[in-house]
Amino acid sequence: LANPWMNYSVYLSNSFLPCLLQLIIFQITAFSILQEIKLGTSIKWVNDAGQSIVIALFGKLMPQFIIFTSVGLAMQSLIYFYWGFPLNGNVWSMIWAMVLLVIASQAFALMITSLIPNLRFALSILSLVGILSFSIAAFSFPVESMYPAVGIFSYIVPIRYYFLIYINVALNGYEVYYCRWDYIVLILFALAPMGLLWKLKKNSLNPVYVP
Repeated sequence: LANPWMNYSVYLSNSFLPCLLQLIIFQITAFSILQEIKLGTSIKWVNDAGQSIVIALFGKLMPQFIIFTSVGLAMQSLIYFYWGFPLNGNVWSMIWAMVLLVIASQAFALMITSLIPNLRFALSILSLVGILSFSIAAFSFPVESMYPAVGIFSYIVPIRYYFLIYINVALNGYEVYYCRWDYIVLILFALAPMGLLWKLKKNSLNPVYVP
């Protein structure tokens, strides 16, 4: 109903492009942090922040957040205003969804980085999750039709919830209230790595690179 032109790009571009952005965020976030540990410069990085891992991460990730958010908003402008794809809901709902997707993707990568302070291993895991997101996030195959052991993984990637917001807001024109849980889950993704920052600080102050 929301795609009277039967244009398949209306469906795929709105899902594949943000998923590609998520993959890039995963990689750059993990690389920028774990490269410090690999090279042994993480000690100076944390000390320059007054021994505060929160300040250290803010200084490193905030410029990336601004760049990624700008790219995401430019992507939405291209999709909804230049290409003229359907946007039946509030434009601000999609803008906030993109902002939360960027934060959630950075937080997901930060969580993996804190758990696995090894550049090669962490990048491999994030690459695998990022690539599989194109499938397990149910862009082209519904979760309900997947094997349960596979479909459950669709709920652990941030892009899944951005995708649900897109379907409900942009295509179906729902109010934010009816997809509020998808926004809440993206916020929970942002909070998820907070309890692991002590581990990242410990590894940063005692860098051990395992090739």
